Amino acid sequence: MNGAQDEGGAVALSPVALTRTTRETDVAVRLGGDGSEASTPIPIFTHFLEAMLRTWGQPAAVRATGDVEVDPHHLAEDVGIVLGQALGRFLPGYTGIARYGWSIVPMDDALAEVALDLSGRAGCHVTSEPEGPVGGVDGEVFLEFFEGFCRGGTLTLHIAFRAGSNRHHRWEGAFKALGLALRAATAPREGGVLSTKGMIG
Repeated sequence: MNGAQDEGGAVALSPVALTRTTRETDVAVRLGGDGSEASTPIPIFTHFLEAMLRTWGQPAAVRATGDVEVDPHHLAEDVGIVLGQALGRFLPGYTGIARYGWSIVPMDDALAEVALDLSGRAGCHVTSEPEGPVGGVDGEVFLEFFEGFCRGGTLTLHIAFRAGSNRHHRWEGAFKALGLALRAATAPREGGVLSTKGMIG
């Protein structure tokens, strides 16, 4: 684990900060420390990120700028990659944590289900994603975020949209469900890596 164990058995993790700068985007992510915030040039994406961070409950900051005029998927993908990489460094080897997490979130008419495995193996699987734009942004942009997050964090993610016709509610439910699944998967546990192999990957 990235930190020291105190007398009560809890693990105090050291903050991790990562940046990624390309010709298209500039992304900075911090995990740990104080407070949570998200800032991107895509308002609806920022809204969803803030919802995810709040339900996760892990202090974090995500800041991103860059090309959104040509195609906003560049920025969303890079945010996902850096957030995933930061998670992997925040919890090295994904040891001493629950590893698995899942959540079902109702969002008015919508119902989103997320299952997560901090497996060391990247995989993103989405069932019945909403078609069409939300807040002026095509849903493929959010898929790029989830796929980048899985690659950056070498984790397995399943998202299933079980009900609902309102696209905003469906996507927001998925982001909130991811936050709750992360809360469960990153919860401390005794016994090192939860794997019959004795290692992640």
